[in-house]
Amino acid sequence: MIRTVLMALTLGFATLQTADACPMADAAAFQEAAAKVAATEGAHASFMLDGMTCGSCSDKVVKHLNAVDGVLASAVDYQTGKVEVAYDEKKIDATKLETELVNTGYTIQKES
Repeated sequence: MIRTVLMALTLGFATLQTADACPMADAAAFQEAAAKVAATEGAHASFMLDGMTCGSCSDKVVKHLNAVDGVLASAVDYQTGKVEVAYDEKKIDATKLETELVNTGYTIQKES
């Protein structure tokens, strides 16, 4: 098995994307995206999601949110569950954003 993986890497059939699997790189990417959200004009909302386990989870949520009419920018951190959204209040509100987040398959953390 290891020999097959090494051969695939050597021949170029597969690649390792170590930056995608690096928690520090993921945290830095979230910080950069969150700064863009903060700099975006419009209303802002923050949420906490349960159930994300990897960068692909974050990507799924960002892709979904960015496709929603009225969402101007979003940032998602799977490690902490934090979601930052900038949006146009004329097109969408925070309640609808919550619904859209639930539609991604994750659970919104309620404050205790």
